[in-house]
Amino acid sequence: MSEKDNNLTPWQQKHSEYQKRKAEEAKKEKKANQPKKVHFSSPFLKSLPKTEKNFDDTRDEAESAELLEEGFETNNEETQSSEAPIENEKIIAQLEQLSQENEYEYEEDQIKRPSRFSSLFKGSAPLLKKMWPALAIVVLVFVGSLYLISPLSKISTFSVSGNANESSEQVALASGIQTSDSIFNILNNKEKIEATIEQKFPRISAVTINYHFPNRFEAIVKEHTNSVYVKRNNQTYLVLNNGYVITTPVDATKLEKLPVLQNFNDEEVKTFVNAYETLKPAIKSLMTNVTKTPTDATKDFIAIDMSDGNQVRVSLSQLADRLPYYPSVAKQVQAQQVVDMEAGIYTKPKAAYDAYLSQLSTSKSASISAQNAKKTDASSENTAQSTTTSSN
Repeated sequence: MSEKDNNLTPWQQKHSEYQKRKAEEAKKEKKANQPKKVHFSSPFLKSLPKTEKNFDDTRDEAESAELLEEGFETNNEETQSSEAPIENEKIIAQLEQLSQENEYEYEEDQIKRPSRFSSLFKGSAPLLKKMWPALAIVVLVFVGSLYLISPLSKISTFSVSGNANESSEQVALASGIQTSDSIFNILNNKEKIEATIEQKFPRISAVTINYHFPNRFEAIVKEHTNSVYVKRNNQTYLVLNNGYVITTPVDATKLEKLPVLQNFNDEEVKTFVNAYETLKPAIKSLMTNVTKTPTDATKDFIAIDMSDGNQVRVSLSQLADRLPYYPSVAKQVQAQQVVDMEAGIYTKPKAAYDAYLSQLSTSKSASISAQNAKKTDASSENTAQSTTTSSN
């Protein structure tokens, strides 16, 4: 008991217990006859005016007032002055406790009550774990089938880029690709299609076919560059940087600033181009005309006319090794010189070198004439001896 209950008289204590039992019975009867409701009560409501309390609180207060009036009628004289406030507080506290208990019971009922979906899938987790690989495969097969029969699985456009000399229509025709072809067919034969295009067009050095989502393809073309010209029978032909000679003659009025090889055969052209492409652009830009000038010692000796007025003489087989020294030699000469790189590297004025070549050519002609004269004299002597022997 609390201190307040100890201060009551025996009759007041019994009367208090009677009121409690009566209040509990009233609550139980009310709970049985009416649907469960949650009453949110708070100590703070006691301080609010009556107009701010809800209807249920007002009704509870009315019931409490009736119980208080019954107690007051039994012992009005003894408890009127001191016990009424105490009994009123007890009843209100009991009503608030009952309201809180109802609230907790409602919350627990909502927590414990299973939802419809949870009860529907209850116990299905282990089964789903076992079946998900099969379900995933079925879904993938279904989506793949839809894709294969849809227009997205067929190529829509085929474009060509990087081509300067070969038309896009010609490249597309050589590829054999059509807009109705399957994307997977093109992807599986991509390398074969690239090789086919490279073989049909000598100017094309490499082809790369790229796929663009969802169904577009692009052929990126890389072409050979123009290297030199070769002149044969008064016709000029273009030579690519891989040594390939284009068989169609070039208009003499549309020549680029490239070296012109005079009467080189295909093998000589390829050897020159392979060495020429290793040189620096500054040296390549100086070369204008190339002629064959074989000697007794060097059969592949060539003469290269330079745009600065000098001439370089070097063997074709040593072109890539010795021509890189030309810029440093050219800085040391003033007049037009012939830079001879046959045995070593030395320079000589062009006029003197031409005179030397003329003298060398004259001496060679005289030597050949003398050799021919000796052969003629020897032949005559042999003839005379044969005649004498016959007469005897």
